Amino acid sequence: MGYLKNYKNMSDSLIGNADKKWLFQGLGLTIVVIILAILFSLINPKFATITNLLNVLTQASYYIILAVGMTFVIAAAGIDLSVGSLLALITVVTFELIKNGLDPILGVLLMFLMGGTLGAFTGYLISYINIPPFIATLGIMVSLRGLALVHSAGKMHYGLPESLTWIGQGDIIGIPVPVLISLIFALFGAWLFNKTKFGLHARSIGGNREAARLAGVNVKLVEILVYSFMGLSVALGGLIMITRIDSTQATIGTSMEIHVIAAVIIGGTSLFGGKGTVYGTLMGAILLSMMTNALVIAGVDYFWQLFIMGIIVLIAVTINNIRDKRFLFNSKP
Repeated sequence: MGYLKNYKNMSDSLIGNADKKWLFQGLGLTIVVIILAILFSLINPKFATITNLLNVLTQASYYIILAVGMTFVIAAAGIDLSVGSLLALITVVTFELIKNGLDPILGVLLMFLMGGTLGAFTGYLISYINIPPFIATLGIMVSLRGLALVHSAGKMHYGLPESLTWIGQGDIIGIPVPVLISLIFALFGAWLFNKTKFGLHARSIGGNREAARLAGVNVKLVEILVYSFMGLSVALGGLIMITRIDSTQATIGTSMEIHVIAAVIIGGTSLFGGKGTVYGTLMGAILLSMMTNALVIAGVDYFWQLFIMGIIVLIAVTINNIRDKRFLFNSKP
């Protein structure tokens, strides 16, 4: 009981302080997004059109969804490099089954079942087999990409029923459905992260795994659930992506994990675990999508876009590390 009381006091202090600091981080990022949007609009008026701004949010939608899941993973002191490969495998398999006569609703349920199960398997390898998250997800990334390539035989799949393509291409009162889904999911993720035991436990094991265990947290189960939630996020993001472009192939989602992790880091979630904010992640994903869109409008070559993305990630990690050190020195449990 002493461990539990001491841990609760420490957790309330650290996480309470973190919530305030990371709330300001998210608000600061919002200001950056607004300033950059104004700047891009002045440089190129095409950026400021309603059509283009909605396009930016639509492009950001699946990154937002995956980044929300990744927020839990990184806050729990983990990492998941396999999200792009997982997206490729479950979309290729589901797409082909639907094309061969599987009911679309069953196909969607299968996507979520595959995503959640494979995510849980990743969590099992990390929590019970004690494989470091980086190594475990790197191996799974390569394996799942290979399975997707074998299953699809290099072919592109296209032609979903309209009942599904509406998810990615439809709109409600002028707002694209993908945007609405991603914002609702972000709100759900914020509630789960901040207001439930699951979110608290995920942050707790990221902040101090041993203290969380001594406080009675089922650390192994929480890790499995965190990665399973990541898999479910991949399934939802993948559903939006393939219904938007009405196609998929084994190479879809390549390097997607970099964009997703970058959004989480830019949003303020600590690479050391224990703290973060879903709102910051939302703003981080929108910021990256906005910058990518501005580069495309400016006619910047795709390979230069990758270079710029890499520089942004390095800067974000550097700022993240500096901020974490300040937080550790300034926090008083």
